[in-house]
Amino acid sequence: WKTPEQAHIDSVKEELADVIAFALLLADKCELDVKQIVLEKMEKNALKYPVEKSKGSAKKYTEL
Repeated sequence: WKTPEQAHIDSVKEELADVIAFALLLADKCELDVKQIVLEKMEKNALKYPVEKSKGSAKKYTEL
């Protein structure tokens, strides 16, 4: 990863727009509620990566 100072912000914005647009189109095609699936994923991550064990760590959930 580049630091914010090293990144070409216009390129980053274009890539993010492409990724987000594709993800939204895919969600629409599959008739998925984006807000709901994000909330569900956040709940799963909270169980896999409890703050008290994972804060400040880059370890995989199986190594915590």
